[in-house]
Amino acid sequence: MKIALIGRPNVGKSTLFNRLVGKRNAIVGDMPGITRDRKVVDADFFGIRIQVIDTPGIDTFSKDELAKSMNLQSFAALSESDVVFFVVDAIEGVTEYDKSVATWLRKSFKQCGNRSVVVIKNKCEKPSTQIDVTRLGFGEGIAISAEHNLGFDGLLNAISDFDFPEEEVSNEKEIPLKVAIVGRPNVGKSTLINAIIGENRLLTGDKAGITRDSITLNWNYRGRKIFLIDTAGQRKKSKVQEKIENVSVSDAWRYVKQSHIVVLVMDIRHPLEKQDITIARKAFDEGKIIIFALNKSDIVSNAEEIQKDVERRAKYEFSQLLGVPCLLVSAKEKLGLARIFNKAFELYDKWNIRIPTSALNKWFQWTVEKNHPPLVNGMPIKLKYISQTNTRPPTFAVFANRSEHLPASYEKYLLNNLRKSFDFDGVPLRIFIRQRKNPYVE
Repeated sequence: MKIALIGRPNVGKSTLFNRLVGKRNAIVGDMPGITRDRKVVDADFFGIRIQVIDTPGIDTFSKDELAKSMNLQSFAALSESDVVFFVVDAIEGVTEYDKSVATWLRKSFKQCGNRSVVVIKNKCEKPSTQIDVTRLGFGEGIAISAEHNLGFDGLLNAISDFDFPEEEVSNEKEIPLKVAIVGRPNVGKSTLINAIIGENRLLTGDKAGITRDSITLNWNYRGRKIFLIDTAGQRKKSKVQEKIENVSVSDAWRYVKQSHIVVLVMDIRHPLEKQDITIARKAFDEGKIIIFALNKSDIVSNAEEIQKDVERRAKYEFSQLLGVPCLLVSAKEKLGLARIFNKAFELYDKWNIRIPTSALNKWFQWTVEKNHPPLVNGMPIKLKYISQTNTRPPTFAVFANRSEHLPASYEKYLLNNLRKSFDFDGVPLRIFIRQRKNPYVE
């Protein structure tokens, strides 16, 4: 069952959305217009499997292009849904804006077909908060308080009354590839996703900062399930002043931590600026695969020259992450999009590799014999053996005596040879030097 949350701005749709899905998934705040894209999340609401669609606030009075685009997002959510929760603010009462939303719903039904509508009277923290919503034409409604988690028994009863067939649960065990699209504001992240999936699913425009919530989209590429994550543009921390923008950036990084692949989108006219380097380093610190996408490559005449320059600079800036893919793309002209996912699949497989212990130690002995660790006070540092302790990213532990004296340059030597010998270019690696336990010490 798909439930679309519809209403004017700032009536508590995103707070209700978070309650229904059981976690903080949408950004909330007192300022109207925080939600600008529609967000879809599967949820288990007291044993009932539902899909909840959060939408931007509907504003039929504004002539602003952004408001019109947000209304189209709401209409798309309405078209996808089985049930509409029409949310109103019980404290403010039924307003002219609410009446205009009701009119908008009836007009929309003529295009996409009728939907079951339940009016949700939100912000009913006090029993004295009673409003008559029958004039909207969709019944008496249900009183709740999303913020204080009140009235959800009535909501459960309302959902239980609808009879919709359960969706078949897929037996496919393959884990979807989670791809986070990140970058500075206004480099074309949302436009890129729209080009990838072939529809205007996300709001775009010349104005920076349109995307606020991180939006996850299910997609399929060559039979492989993919979660595409659009994130808010990330500016230098000192320039982030609005509370909403600060929350948006934190929300974006929460999704990056959950992702497998991080596609760093850059405007080819201003590539690898300081903030791009900061974003890439943070993603590397999280152990994520990083792909550089130089967007808007169709508007410059020397794209390949810029690409080579970025690759050269990346070798200097990210000495621990050699071979970061740097791809030329154009979201507007839909050029180079397949390269992103072909490279993502290739690196994802490397990211999950586990090297057999015998092969790993054979390499280790050869590498140490080729270049022994330096002496410390005339005494050798003995490297005993190596083991792979984890994948995603590939992580290795080297066991040695006097491990605290092993210089960082030698660790780098081991890491670079490991990368070269087992073809780990473009994949973050971790190597830790561990003190071998002395069996004679209790």
